[in-house]
Amino acid sequence: MSALRFAVAGDWHGDLSIARAVVRTLKCEDVHLLLHVGDLAVRWPGPKKGRFDKRLGQLLDDADVELLFIDGNHDNHKELRELEPLPDGTQRLSGQMSYVPRGTVIERHGVRIGGLGGAYSVDRRWRTEGKDLWSDLEEPTPEEAERLIASAPVDVLLTHDAPAKINGLKGLALPPEIASAAGRTRELLQSAVDALKPALVFSGHWHQRKSHELDWGDGTITAMHVLAHEGSWGGNTVLVHWAGNGSPGVMPLRIRS
Repeated sequence: MSALRFAVAGDWHGDLSIARAVVRTLKCEDVHLLLHVGDLAVRWPGPKKGRFDKRLGQLLDDADVELLFIDGNHDNHKELRELEPLPDGTQRLSGQMSYVPRGTVIERHGVRIGGLGGAYSVDRRWRTEGKDLWSDLEEPTPEEAERLIASAPVDVLLTHDAPAKINGLKGLALPPEIASAAGRTRELLQSAVDALKPALVFSGHWHQRKSHELDWGDGTITAMHVLAHEGSWGGNTVLVHWAGNGSPGVMPLRIRS
């Protein structure tokens, strides 16, 4: 396995300012791979549909950065599933930008990257089905988790929601039935982590920066990182140095405006 440097970003929600700053920073840092944990908001419906996608694609082309993203809960699930499939299992949005479907494992420079996106929208009562909500498609399923586990090993796992064993996350005060529904995804993701024991897990969704380690008792650990949203540049994007031996290094990316 060769050394690889790559970046991982949290939710952007179609915000071009942080997208521009991150991609330009990666160009300066000579980093050519960016992973995204969902709520990217490409193909987002509305009068400005496609503008963010087009500009982001131009930025990626100019910087020679490949963007691989999973889906969050606030993504256009219907249109993502209709994207052009590629031989490596991804689905292309544009030249340098591809969606990693749930349950898919891809490889870059010997590093195996798994995707299990999606989450329950706790704000669904304020959303409109088919416009900014796809309630029957937004949550990952046990079948998708099983497909991912069957593709083991996985070195880096991308999820949108955070696995259940990440503690200390500050969330909204939710009615019990909504909290229970949202918790389904966290438990499902944790079952995938327990089965795969990846070196790294990256999540978003909670709009805050948190880290937690799981010690498997055999000399290996899983470092789990929740990334902040677009409003927190200091916690949104990290730089990963994967040397192929020892623990991978994860550090904040100093985003240049």
